[in-house]
Amino acid sequence: METTTDFVTRALAKEERRAELIANTVRLVVLTALAFVAVVNFRSLTLEANILNASALLIGYIFGFVVYHRTRRPGHHPAMKYITSCLDVFLVFLLLFSYTQIEIPAVAVKNYVFLVVFPLIGVTAFRYDRTLTYSAGGLAVSLYLIILGYLSFSNAITLSHGGYEQELFSAEVTYIGQATKSLILIGFIILMASLAQYSRSLLVKLVQEESSLRVQQEQTNWELKTASQVQARLLPQTFPTIKGLELFAIVQQGKYVGGDYCDFMKRNDGSILMVTADVSGKGIPAALIMAEIRASTHSLAAIDIDLTELIGHLNTLVHSSTSSKDFVTCFVATIDVQRQIVRYVNAGHPPPFVCSQLQIRALAERTIPLGILATLPTFHVAQERFASGDILISYTDGLTEQRNIHDEEFGEERMKTYTQAHVDLPAEPFALALLKHLGEFGIGRERHDDVGLAVARMV
Repeated sequence: METTTDFVTRALAKEERRAELIANTVRLVVLTALAFVAVVNFRSLTLEANILNASALLIGYIFGFVVYHRTRRPGHHPAMKYITSCLDVFLVFLLLFSYTQIEIPAVAVKNYVFLVVFPLIGVTAFRYDRTLTYSAGGLAVSLYLIILGYLSFSNAITLSHGGYEQELFSAEVTYIGQATKSLILIGFIILMASLAQYSRSLLVKLVQEESSLRVQQEQTNWELKTASQVQARLLPQTFPTIKGLELFAIVQQGKYVGGDYCDFMKRNDGSILMVTADVSGKGIPAALIMAEIRASTHSLAAIDIDLTELIGHLNTLVHSSTSSKDFVTCFVATIDVQRQIVRYVNAGHPPPFVCSQLQIRALAERTIPLGILATLPTFHVAQERFASGDILISYTDGLTEQRNIHDEEFGEERMKTYTQAHVDLPAEPFALALLKHLGEFGIGRERHDDVGLAVARMV
């Protein structure tokens, strides 16, 4: 697993590379603007000045295109930002020094080209490295003082004690003017270095928080994956064998671990107990409640308890072990193969239905879901004919509520239409084909809810 330090280092490298691309784009744009100015002023400048400008622009463009291609090569090169930033500054002062050879020497310390140094240093603040800002800024101050000292000691200029008026509106170079200019540059460098440090601290904090969230997400995903594997083992893998009856149940998990449960259990009297349940909510809490429902159902089924008592015990279990906002919809039924009847209790669950060649009959009698009240309201066990060739289908709401790309629900009508068209299929092929049909219907939409399906077919 990637450590926080590795993640921060990689994020900084990515941002530095992006900043280098931006800086180079700015470099090429500025060169283009300067080239336009040079062309406009071509007739007013001397031949030497035009040659100097053209040479400087050519060097700048070559430098810019070299950096452009270099930044698109894979890998991170930390030293590159120092080379490009310092070389930018060096080229500006090389141009200023060159002007001393063809123009009035004082122009070198008053030329507008000096202003280009400020955006070049300003760009370094967005590379999250104050050392870079101090390096490029320190080089700029040093080169400026070197040019000033060279011109002064070579008597090319004479520094005077005049004020700002002489500095700004004459060819004179004054101590106060040059000191002010240097202090403004130094102050700007300190400001940009502080901004670079603040930006780095902010970026590191954001990246650390993101890394922490990623670790938590990975841990959560691992826990959900583990819970999903455990839950899958709790779901039935085999089904009771009884002559004249085909059984199949399946739960397809959605995006999260859920609380859908379908099962068949053989009772001592030879009948089959069919259970379909759906816990409210999603995730691990729902899965834990589902596991509790499963364990209790298996325990109660083993003692041949009546459906009324069974559903009452399950209601007490859910009500006493969950919060007031949790509930479980549940359908329990006994299938008597000899008498060809289904006796059932539906506690708030989507109505299952029995389909024959001629009609579909919904098992619609219901009481409230489990866990809402300490004692269920008065209800009775309903009964439905289940003859040879009939198919009984119980499902959870994830099936009918699956939506397609047009935001249409699969719905009960589509399910009934499908069932009537495939009523002759054996239980397992019928269920798997229905789920395949559901998947094709929902192509393009992520499934968030579990889909539980239990099918019993009287042969």
